Amino acid sequence: MKSKVILNLLLVLAVTAIALFAILRPAEKKDPGTKLVDLQREQVTRISIERRKAAPIRLEKRTDGWHVTAPFTSRADIGQVDRVLDLTSANAKQKLPHEDLARFDLDPPQVKVMLDEQAIAFGRINDITNEQYAATADAVYLVTPFYGYGIPADAGKLASRKLLADDEIPVAFAFGGYRIIRDDKGRWSSTGTVPAKAAAELSQDEFNRWADEWRVTYALSVEPHKGGAGARGVTLRFKSGKSITLQAAGTDSGFTLLRNDENMLYRFGAQTGSRLMNPYVAAGK
Repeated sequence: MKSKVILNLLLVLAVTAIALFAILRPAEKKDPGTKLVDLQREQVTRISIERRKAAPIRLEKRTDGWHVTAPFTSRADIGQVDRVLDLTSANAKQKLPHEDLARFDLDPPQVKVMLDEQAIAFGRINDITNEQYAATADAVYLVTPFYGYGIPADAGKLASRKLLADDEIPVAFAFGGYRIIRDDKGRWSSTGTVPAKAAAELSQDEFNRWADEWRVTYALSVEPHKGGAGARGVTLRFKSGKSITLQAAGTDSGFTLLRNDENMLYRFGAQTGSRLMNPYVAAGK
């Protein structure tokens, strides 16, 4: 009996020693690999994306955020821009000489990205490691395909689907003969012919929620305007004093708003269009 007790104690001590070793031993240093570009995300101010047989895409960082500058001009979708900027944190563990690029499908590359003055070209996938060949000025690397596949192929996907910029705070709406205005004390009032189906006056909270809906609404899609005009004009004045005019139109598939100042066409569902164009619909009255 005594020998069993001693044996059990020895087993407990052995397990405890192993556990302490696992907890207290120095962590193994993992090789972080080689960075593809010598840039920090916040340092980048210009992006260029070039694909075979496609128009180059250019983006520029301004004081109010990122903008697409080619092949059209618009505010940029920050989520899509961030996917490109992820290249600043890309690492590779395998480095190859910068030669015989054609065998990696890098001459010419499938896609080339410029972050300021630093270029990264992407080629084919390695059949064995399932990594993608990426070339910089000094070498060819094998990287996870996450980075190459994250580069938007269509310039339209880089355009912001948010109808209003973050600093565009509406304080007045003009729908032809019907106007809604917020005074200096923050109170809303309306003048002119009230929209159809209005069963009751709107409260200040209902006006505020409707105005906020304009600020947070995202289009289903956005594209450069190619001609034609909407059936109804809507003028918005912002807190900054700036005003814009939009052309609204119903379509077979929903509703569109054309921002004349950006020449961009925003597509929405029919229900969203009804809510934006009529605060009484938005309030359920």
